[in-house]
Amino acid sequence: MTSVNFFSEGFFGYSDEQDFFMGSIWHILPIALMVLTIILIYVFRNKIKNFKYETSVRYILAFVMMIVEMSYFWRLLYVGSQGTDDTMMWYLPIQMCQWGLIICIFTIISKNRKLFSINYYITFMFAGLALAYPLVIQYTGPRYYRYYQFWLEHILPIICVCYLMIVHGLKPDYKGIYRSIIAVIPLLVIAMIANSRIDGASYLYLTLDVPFLPDNQVIKAIIISILGTAIAHLMYLPFYKINKKLKSKNG
Repeated sequence: MTSVNFFSEGFFGYSDEQDFFMGSIWHILPIALMVLTIILIYVFRNKIKNFKYETSVRYILAFVMMIVEMSYFWRLLYVGSQGTDDTMMWYLPIQMCQWGLIICIFTIISKNRKLFSINYYITFMFAGLALAYPLVIQYTGPRYYRYYQFWLEHILPIICVCYLMIVHGLKPDYKGIYRSIIAVIPLLVIAMIANSRIDGASYLYLTLDVPFLPDNQVIKAIIISILGTAIAHLMYLPFYKINKKLKSKNG
């Protein structure tokens, strides 16, 4: 049986040299399209809200996100991972962006306010960071499927969160910050266990050398949680001011 080198084999494979660079047009273009989509949602918000098949639109968005996430693992299963030393155990679904997308699927369907708050903080914090630093697609530029899967996986949840805010008037609440932390803690624990049991694994990047952070996973997780909580408070600040203005207007 002839073995196949999938590293440089076609649209679903990988490039044999770096072909995606941060700050390039292929980095800026998807973000620009996301911003344009959000602007269009805002401009046509009333028409969208009154659209006869608006519910179907949200179901389609949920279905597309589900397929996008599943296709990541289908591709790994049939194409393989990058490099001969990689193992599928490094690609288990123990990443915040993956779970943020899963939560978003349920949120866009249900319009549940508590889920929305969790989704808001997790999505903008983690998906936003991934958009700024898309390091995982250095060898899968626009010639490869992984490029498009990556951007859809991180852009669609942001669009959906903005859609629910603009079209349906959903807003994050303060308690959502702590619901988000409660949702993240079990994933941190699972990631730490996986990192300690699987050679070479770095789930949630807890084993990577990060400047100013200790090597100990537990301490690093605690520091990241504290920083995340502080950032979430900053993310809530605009809504706190809006609520305060509304209360003062209503007397």
